[in-house]
Amino acid sequence: MDKVTLAIERLRTASEMSLMHYKKPLLITYSGGKDSAVLLDLAERAGIPFEVVHSHTTVDAPETVYHVRKEFRRLEDKEIKCCIDYPIYKGQRISMWSLIPQKGMPPTRIARYCCAILKETSGKNRFIATGARWAESTRRKNSI
Repeated sequence: MDKVTLAIERLRTASEMSLMHYKKPLLITYSGGKDSAVLLDLAERAGIPFEVVHSHTTVDAPETVYHVRKEFRRLEDKEIKCCIDYPIYKGQRISMWSLIPQKGMPPTRIARYCCAILKETSGKNRFIATGARWAESTRRKNSI
């Protein structure tokens, strides 16, 4: 079985699990980058019900923000629910610029606290799919 067919089969299985366990469609996380764009394309090809969420990190390039808005308009025209998540930390809405002083340092390759707080908090009580390349990092490859 080729990789695309396998990925579509896995998305169909995830969709069934999401509907069975949460009674909600699979939630696709969408950053506007290559990985999430491929995941979104595969979900559309799979013909499954899904919704899309984008986490507003406040550090995306303007071109990425415009691209996400354009993609959300396209999806909403197809009646696919899309939303932008504005992260909350310690009970307050947070941005990268207010997070750095709280942590006492900017994020680094070793201390990547920003993703955990700004991106990985959406989808609570949902079955989610996130695009990540195995080749991108050993840690990600081993966690997928």
